[in-house]
Amino acid sequence: MKLSVVMPVYNEQPTLREAIGRVLAVPIDIELICVDDGSTDRSREILGDLQQQYPQIRSFLQPRNLGKGAAVRRGIAEATGCLYLLTRCRPM
Repeated sequence: MKLSVVMPVYNEQPTLREAIGRVLAVPIDIELICVDDGSTDRSREILGDLQQQYPQIRSFLQPRNLGKGAAVRRGIAEATGCLYLLTRCRPM
């Protein structure tokens, strides 16, 4: 069973690498769907770098900031496995 994790992203440059690293460290078959919602920092570039490094990452770019709900809906629409929604990127 593949788990699809949806991660909406908006201006997460300081935390994005760590958040993605933590998700991918879980020892199960994961499809990580990252939907950038029009970030104005380097989040899109970081996603592109990480997608090349990790084949389980699929990233999608919204044309502009459409809101978290739109990013979540897009991620769900793109999912191919069982769904899990990660709505908070910042490590606790």
